[in-house]
Amino acid sequence: MMKDNCHPALPESSCARALLGMLFFLVFSTSAQALQTLVLNTSRINQLQCTYNEDEDSYTFKTTGNDPYIFVNALSQALSEEEVILCFEYKCSRTLGDFQVYYGNSYSEARSRVLGNLILSKEWKKKEFNIKNDRKSFGWGAAGQTMRLDFGMASGYTITIRNLCIHAEGEEELDEKTIESRLAASYLNTEYPLQIGQVEVKRASVSVSCSVPDDGNSYSLVEIPLFRNVDDIDEADMLMPLVPGDTAVVLTRVKRMDAIYYDRIVSRWALVKTLDDGTHELVSHARYADQVPSLASPVPMPLKSKKGLGGFYINENLSDLDDLQIGSVTVNVVANNLISTSAGTFGSNSISHKYATNTFYFDRGQIEYYDRVMKECYKRGIVTSVILLFVPTPVSAKETVHPEFSGGYYSMPNMTTAKGTVLYAAIIDFLAKRYSGSTYGRINNWIMHNEVDYGLTWTNMGQQPMPRYMDAYVKSMRLVYNIARQYDPNTSVLASFTHSWTQDSNEDGAGYNTKRMLEQINRYSRAEGDFFWGLAYHPYPQDLTKPAFWKNDTRSTYKMDSPYCTFKNLEVVNAWVLDPENRYMGTVKRPLHLSENGTNSPDYSTTQLNLQAAGACWAWKKVARLEGIDGMQWHNWRDNREEFGLCIGLRYYPDDENHPNGCKPVWYVWQAAGTEQEEDVFAPYLGVLGVKSWDNILGGTLLGVEQPVAEGVEDMDADAAIYTLDGIRRGLLSDLDHLPAGVYVVRGKHSARKVVKK
Repeated sequence: MMKDNCHPALPESSCARALLGMLFFLVFSTSAQALQTLVLNTSRINQLQCTYNEDEDSYTFKTTGNDPYIFVNALSQALSEEEVILCFEYKCSRTLGDFQVYYGNSYSEARSRVLGNLILSKEWKKKEFNIKNDRKSFGWGAAGQTMRLDFGMASGYTITIRNLCIHAEGEEELDEKTIESRLAASYLNTEYPLQIGQVEVKRASVSVSCSVPDDGNSYSLVEIPLFRNVDDIDEADMLMPLVPGDTAVVLTRVKRMDAIYYDRIVSRWALVKTLDDGTHELVSHARYADQVPSLASPVPMPLKSKKGLGGFYINENLSDLDDLQIGSVTVNVVANNLISTSAGTFGSNSISHKYATNTFYFDRGQIEYYDRVMKECYKRGIVTSVILLFVPTPVSAKETVHPEFSGGYYSMPNMTTAKGTVLYAAIIDFLAKRYSGSTYGRINNWIMHNEVDYGLTWTNMGQQPMPRYMDAYVKSMRLVYNIARQYDPNTSVLASFTHSWTQDSNEDGAGYNTKRMLEQINRYSRAEGDFFWGLAYHPYPQDLTKPAFWKNDTRSTYKMDSPYCTFKNLEVVNAWVLDPENRYMGTVKRPLHLSENGTNSPDYSTTQLNLQAAGACWAWKKVARLEGIDGMQWHNWRDNREEFGLCIGLRYYPDDENHPNGCKPVWYVWQAAGTEQEEDVFAPYLGVLGVKSWDNILGGTLLGVEQPVAEGVEDMDADAAIYTLDGIRRGLLSDLDHLPAGVYVVRGKHSARKVVKK
């Protein structure tokens, strides 16, 4: 029975049911060592109409404005350290974006967090949010403290809530992640009966081509905005009924969603079938835009050299760009410190930018610094790759931080809400437009965050099953790609990885491995339409502190299942990117940049400096010969006291007592690389490496990407190199007569094949 008046406290007649419900919850929640019930204070509400259902012990709220919220009564006792999971069950008449919590008792935006979406559901759904970091950041959880729940920014919908509580962290939270992860994996592995034909985004519209059969079923086209998952397909205003046959659905490009204007250039589109109970079943993979409008047409900018520099910034050593003949650089961009929705955040020092009819403001001081960085590179013809980073405490745009961020240096960008997604998109739109030509310089590649296989530290969204993490990461790649390609059709997005290959990046189970993640991106490309992504790989030695990787990297082998891929065995990642199975559209090699890498000099002794320089020789000789590698950006430019004790720079510490900012031996190696002086400068380091010839360091082409077996070697160069199938070097072609019978790989300057010696 529904009552018209609401009750700030639990009605007496509901006590027995409440106790039974609590008992049920405690029995079936294996992780609930501690739990505190929260009571909604229905006397403190804003823009909400409220009714109470005694039978279900639930509250139903109808929003009547764009700022609906309700307060929670004060905590009856202090929360324990373990009580960090905000939990409730809900029903919702539409998907609610930007569910936000304010932590009292002093209420402000600075003491709030957007936790994510509550999806449309006619049945009870359980929702849990980990507020551990919020409790710590805001000093919240003492007896007497209160909370405010904000239900999005739209009126006219209803949400029903029951069993609101805070309980201990444990398996309940992980179960939900596991379920979402399995749904993501199942989606990629399913062969659906139908498919979207083509999605074309124009300046003011989106056109989706599709075809559905005349089989008596009802089919619809469904839009899946980037901030929703593919299983959120029952949102009524996202469904467009279709008639049998071929159809082209044309829609306006910009749509208002959750009190903000959203650009459908980053939406996915899928086909669904209506079931007997009125729900919908996915019958195709979702598809992103195949074509985006060309708003600018800069000419292709080829790499003039494979030799690059990592972490470029303005300092007194700009002449190094010329002296070292640098062909490419990476630039760190802390993206979410640049933007605000308020003109007052940066005072008079702001640049306004309109995106999807929304107006945003950018910090002029920071932007003008990046202008100088980009122009210094562009005027020299240097290819520039920006590394997109999101700090957990941005100046203003806190909605860009992932709601499940749990620590580490950087956050996964937040694409779980409409506002977070639009803020992220606006940043990319501003940067891509500004840096697409000669006026301010140019961004050629977008490196997607940092070392995602070690995500807890470098691109954090909490500890996640790999499929769920990758679902978020691919969304981020797609957002940048679709927006940036409007301003530069030559640009690419690069996925960032450590030196892990088949070994998880963190052996305590908190990381993933690169090869599995690459395979996952490939699956998304095949399912949702291919896009021109590539790799930003970091082939540091296994132990970053030890420069002699050629001796120490025992788990870096010349096989595709090698645990690590370091300078020692760059042939592994080279073979992966050359494999036809991994090419863009099956034909075009994906970009591969070694975007962060260097060898250490544990101290400034002659021995250690020579080991560092010898490692650079080895790395360059391989990079120069491996056709799959486009560029290598040496990191660091100069030694940095914030780099965890590593001295991997080309220059000494700026404050070094004996050589302040001076050039280390490795600087001269990098200067000579690719020039006429290379052999003379490199030669002394052969002895350090313990080899007689640079040919001796090559590991061969790897089994799995070889040419078919051939009986002869008539068209091979006389100085072609010979390897066994596992990549171990055996000598030159002239030595073939002296080798035992078997199958060998013979690699010349321009070709390679397997050769059978009988």
